[in-house]
Amino acid sequence: MAKELDLDHDVLITPLTSFKRRIKFKVLEYETLIDSSNINMNDVIKIAGTIEENYKDYDGFVVLHGTDTMSYTASYLSFMLENLNKTVVITGSQIPLAELRNDAVDNLLGSLLVAGPFLIPEVVIYFGNKLFRGNRSTKVSSAHINAFSSPNFEPLAKFGVSFNIIWEKVLKYTSGSLGVFKTLE
Repeated sequence: MAKELDLDHDVLITPLTSFKRRIKFKVLEYETLIDSSNINMNDVIKIAGTIEENYKDYDGFVVLHGTDTMSYTASYLSFMLENLNKTVVITGSQIPLAELRNDAVDNLLGSLLVAGPFLIPEVVIYFGNKLFRGNRSTKVSSAHINAFSSPNFEPLAKFGVSFNIIWEKVLKYTSGSLGVFKTLE
């Protein structure tokens, strides 16, 4: 007889991963969604605040974001979240989820697989099967699926049939509790 999982009604769960773990996740959605080309510092502060409010309840975070300003948000968050000891993955897609052919599903599922079983204590971008340090990334194309790059710092990971994380490049776990800088100049 299969063991029943005790889940809240709003918690979703993946099938077993290749790491023999299930990833439980909850979707939090802001009441008013914004186009990423219109994001401002108050919006980034709101994202940082949401991570801060939920920090003790989750092992990692995935932020769905438009691609126009994704690198900016990742960079801001990397400096706003002091003593970050959980993975914060920012992702999006070049082709919207509503389109039959899209990159949204792969980017979302890849992000969940990064934020779930791995401890990468920094803000990262997952896009096109690559994991980039958030504050070292840039959008290089509006017309290609491989839209992001890190010209002076190779990706932290590349994902194909297997996961190839370059652990020597991943920031190390730090002591101290999370601090969030909400005043930036």
